Amino acid sequence: MTVSSHEKLPSAQAVESTTPIDDIFQIMNEDGGVIIKNFLTPELVNSINKEVDPYLAQHAAGPSHTSEIYKLTVGTKTKHMGNLTVASKSFRDEVLNHPTMHAISERLFCAQFGDYWVNRAAILEVFPGEKAQGLHRDDSLYPWKAFLAKVSPELMINFFIALTEFREENGATRLVLGSHSWEDPNEYPSPEQTIPAEMQAGDAVVYVARQNRSQEIRRGLSISMHPAHFTPMESHVDVPRSIIETMTPLAQKMIGWRTWNTNHGVPVWTVREGRMEDELKLKSSEPPEKAEAAVF
Repeated sequence: MTVSSHEKLPSAQAVESTTPIDDIFQIMNEDGGVIIKNFLTPELVNSINKEVDPYLAQHAAGPSHTSEIYKLTVGTKTKHMGNLTVASKSFRDEVLNHPTMHAISERLFCAQFGDYWVNRAAILEVFPGEKAQGLHRDDSLYPWKAFLAKVSPELMINFFIALTEFREENGATRLVLGSHSWEDPNEYPSPEQTIPAEMQAGDAVVYVARQNRSQEIRRGLSISMHPAHFTPMESHVDVPRSIIETMTPLAQKMIGWRTWNTNHGVPVWTVREGRMEDELKLKSSEPPEKAEAAVF
């Protein structure tokens, strides 16, 4: 795909949070990503920001691992903070139970794999002067992806939620529409083929698998989901049980505190051959009522 300097690329399609899942998937199948407006309410965005502020204040910028690829994807002026289950009550109570996030994930993974869970959730806070992050595919995490057929199922989906305004001039995440279906998965796009995912706080860009040029700080919440067959990047074994037992069964499973099932119904992640929640006598809260905005 070649784009001349006179040819304007299409913008990412944006839909409301009330949009039926079938319509969202039609756009994702065509473009590889879609912006869902008002994915989180303003009140929820404010709560998350307030809850993570003190943790971010103590969190150092720059890569926290020595891996060369990690150094390439996390700049020296970016804070990349996990541990959100402990840091944010709003995250563990509201975001981990988000009905639209689960409706999309279920549609993508359940028939092929069975259950799914969180690979990693993190706050990304990008400061002025940060260099642009190199274009990459998040599913490069799986080394066998290159050996799969073109029609193979997706292995990861990302929900990147704006916690502040995302504009082109402050380094909005950039997408290459349609690149998920390119014949050569290793084809590297040019910067001219990218478009900014411009969003208001609370909007989310959802896509299958950062440059900051202004004087503003840009903050987002990144959540990646994958089939539960795969080991998550972040473990939650250290989350206090007193916190775990305030969470819903669904939220507990998302962070690895419940047994999950394959698409054949085989239980996995068991304790003494029994279901984790039963063997540990795990308590949980009742699931909240599904938001009226979710349409399945």
